[in-house]
Amino acid sequence: MDDEDFRALIEIVSEELRLSGVSDIADERHYQRTDPETGDAHLVEPQKRLIEILRAFDRHVSVRDGALVEQSLRAIRDVTRGEGPRHAVIELANDAEAREIDLGEAPDMREVRVDLNRLIARLSDFGFRSDEDDH
Repeated sequence: MDDEDFRALIEIVSEELRLSGVSDIADERHYQRTDPETGDAHLVEPQKRLIEILRAFDRHVSVRDGALVEQSLRAIRDVTRGEGPRHAVIELANDAEAREIDLGEAPDMREVRVDLNRLIARLSDFGFRSDEDDH
């Protein structure tokens, strides 16, 4: 695959994110880097940008994953005294008006996240290594 192929995939992913109401994930401003010598901003190369967009989407999905929420609550209960938390709610403060999402009602997104991470791994096989790969 070449840069044009990755650009085409970015367009497809960006459109799907837009249709899902999370177009900000693919906004180019998140994927600009500034050259320290010249101060010029430029977009990261298409393959790296696509992978970063998909990783950002995975983070978005993970905070809405009922299975991950329950796993996290269980881990907290295991190390706390008493009953520990049984419920989790997040407040989305970046909306026009704040709203809460009850994570106890969140769907199990494990399968989606597994598929998404397989896709990221496959795209990474084309020669790109991110800084995250070193951690």
